[in-house]
This record gives sequence, C-alpha cells and structure tokens, in this order.
Amino acid sequence: MDQWTGPDGRVDVARIMAGIREKIRARRDLGLYTDEEVDELTALKLQAFADDAGIDPELLARLMAPNHNWNISTDYRIETHRRGLGARLLLLLKRLVRPWVRLYTDHPLSRQAQINLYLHYLGTNVVRELVRLQVEHAALRNRVDALGKERGGAGEGGRG
Repeated sequence: MDQWTGPDGRVDVARIMAGIREKIRARRDLGLYTDEEVDELTALKLQAFADDAGIDPELLARLMAPNHNWNISTDYRIETHRRGLGARLLLLLKRLVRPWVRLYTDHPLSRQAQINLYLHYLGTNVVRELVRLQVEHAALRNRVDALGKERGGAGEGGRG
C-alpha cells in the first residue's frame, strides 16, 4: 500500500492513475488491445472513411445501428397524399393490385436486402481486421525498435 499513498498517508489518486495509464500504454505497445478497444478503433476508422466519402452522418449512424433499419424491406405501407373519396378509391385499388405486384418485386427486393446486409458485414469486418493488423504492425514495430535499442546499447557499452 505504500506505493499508492502520499507522504501524508492519503491515497494518491494521481499516482494510481499514472500507473494505470503506464500499464495501458505498455499493453498497447505490445499490441494487447481488448475487443472493445478494437471496436472503438474500428468505429473511428469507419467514421473517417465515411467523412472522406462525404456520407451523411445520419446515414452512417443508421448503418452502424444494430437494428439494420437502413436496409430495404419487401413489406411496405400503402398510402396516399390525396384526400377524399378519390383517395379511398386509390388506396382500394392499390390494395387490390398489391399481391400481383409483390409476385414480381418480393424476390428481387429480398435478394437485394440479403446482398446489402452481407456487404455491410463484409465491409465492417474488413475494416475491423484492418484495424487489428495495424495494431499488430505497430506492436511489432515497437518490439523491433526496442530490440534495436537493446542491441545498440549493449554494443556501445561493450566497446567502451
């Protein structure tokens, strides 16, 4: 407990936080990220890609939401902006025609929804893997640099 207390006997929160930050930095230097940290880095990378592409931020938020409400749906509401008797007649006609229209539209729309979902997961997982590889690459670079310093320091010390 002595390492966490200050001279006055109180717990030194700043010292504790510095120790935690140092442990986190050391783990990251070794490439040891939690899945949550990789997910956060992935979300940042996806945001950067969306910014570069000029994607509407609201669309990106919908794409990243777990409910997939961005995807097309074969089920649609029948409605009209018209009013009065003509509107009721139009709605009735739309409801009568709907089953025949759906014979031709449901299959391609369903297939497109599946393709959209697959490409969404594929893109997200490719970016997640890219982030994992970047983290691993940075960790390996840090290890190589550390080994180079150890060898350089030992070589210089042996010469003198």
